Parts: sequence; C-alpha cells; structure tokens
Amino acid sequence: MAGLQVNTPNANNDPGHHEDLQEQLFQELFREYEQRLYVFIMKILRSDATARDIIQDVFLKLWIIRSKLPDIENINAFLYRLTENRVYDHLRATATRKEYRQALWEQLQRANNGEEQLLEKKEYHSIIRDAIKQLPPQRRIVYLMNKDEGLKQKEIADKLQLSPNTVRNHLAEAIKQIGSYVKRNISGFLSILP
Repeated sequence: MAGLQVNTPNANNDPGHHEDLQEQLFQELFREYEQRLYVFIMKILRSDATARDIIQDVFLKLWIIRSKLPDIENINAFLYRLTENRVYDHLRATATRKEYRQALWEQLQRANNGEEQLLEKKEYHSIIRDAIKQLPPQRRIVYLMNKDEGLKQKEIADKLQLSPNTVRNHLAEAIKQIGSYVKRNISGFLSILP
C-alpha cells in the first residue's frame, strides 16, 4: 500500500498485536480518505446526508475486511471503486424508487380519472334526465320513444298518430333544448360527451 506507514515497534506473532496493527491501518486510511471520498461523492450526488451514509458504508466494509488490507495492492483504487459502487447502488435504488413512485402516481391518476369520469358521467346523466323533465309533454314522449325505446320516426308517428314531420321537429327541438339545458347546468369540464 503506497503512502501509508504502519508503525511496527516489534513485529511479533502476537494476535493482539496484529489486530492493533489492523486497527491502526484502518484509522490511517479513514483519516487520509474520508474527506477525499466525501468530495468525490458530493460531486455526483450533491447530498450531504447521502454522502455521509455512503462514507459510513464504505468504511464499514473496509472494517469488515481489515484483515485483508495488507494484501490490497492499490488501496486508493480499491477505496474509490468501493465508493463508486456504493454511489451506483444508491443511484439504482433511487431510480427504482422514483420509477415506483412515478408508476404509483400514474396509477393513482388513472384511478382518480376513472372516478372523476364516473362522477362526471353520473352528473351528466342526471342533468340530461332533468333536461328531459323540462321538455313539453308531447316532445318528451317523442324523444323518449326514440332514445329509450329505439323507435324510428315513422314508428313514433304511427303510434302517436302524428305526421313524420311533426315527429322530426319534436326530436330536433328536444335535442336543441336538452343541449341548451346541459350547457347551462353542467359543472366543470366533462370529458365524456355523447
């Protein structure tokens, strides 16, 4: 490991001494790299809290593998690669959460639109029913026979003993009156118009 010196007063095979050396090496690495890695992360993420969390993860990983530190040839490259991987993990997780939130938002929007459309449709039909009630009796009967019963103008004329022209005029006036009533009474934008 270039650049780092570990004080070894007497290199004996005492396991406690070996652990002390590992801890000393770890502390030196922490002092030397903490700020540099923090700056590296901040350039990418621009989040102090996230940068500190990632630093903590990196050094926790380093602590876990501290017994292998002397075997690492280029500690600088190792630490930056470890940090870079943690940053990418964070970005992937964030992207996944964003995608999840976006998908959830879109689902909620579709659900809300469905509910709004249902309410609008109910409101629209209620206004139409009210408009039909406002029609003069003969016109209302002609309109309902045509729209509800599906009868043709000639059939209506025969049943009501009216001329086909009179039935046609009643239907045209009924549609005009209903349209006028709906325009006056509709609240909000309706996305469901016939």
